[in-house]
Amino acid sequence: MADIRNFVGFAQNETLIKEYDGLRMYYPVKAKIGLAATNKRFIAYSTVRGFFDGRTESLYQQVNITDIRGIGVVQSRRYRPAAIALGILLLLAGVLVAFVGLTGGKMLFEAGGIACIIAGIILLLAGFLWRKNLFRFEIWGNAWVLSLGEFETIRPAIIAGPDLLKVVEELGALIIEIQDGTL
Repeated sequence: MADIRNFVGFAQNETLIKEYDGLRMYYPVKAKIGLAATNKRFIAYSTVRGFFDGRTESLYQQVNITDIRGIGVVQSRRYRPAAIALGILLLLAGVLVAFVGLTGGKMLFEAGGIACIIAGIILLLAGFLWRKNLFRFEIWGNAWVLSLGEFETIRPAIIAGPDLLKVVEELGALIIEIQDGTL
């Protein structure tokens, strides 16, 4: 991870206190996201140089240390409700069509109903077993929430990096110490 002092200017009395390699982004670009705490602000940053075109893309978000009231990290997995709902719908439709085929003696309805039942079961299993990863890193202020990696039109794929456990263990206490002036 590049040192933050290489591309972010500091104020005259601002000093870097701690830097973390906390997150990884895989979409829209592949990048390592660093987190840095100075005596004046908390900064999330990343730069990526394109292999073919040589352009540099960067993510840079900051907040004043004095404005921070809390930090939250959520990493979980969520079921896929659309697949579950479609699976239930196909399962019920398949049972209905198979029942109509059995009572009417029509083999085509029977086969279609069984195919719908099988597809419904597969979608139900996929909805419960193939879960969607959810990751959010938020910094709370008095009247705002800074969510890392929030863009206007796209939702980035961000996951935990190698130092995330260290970030979770240390960052809250570090910010309190900086705000109190004891560090």
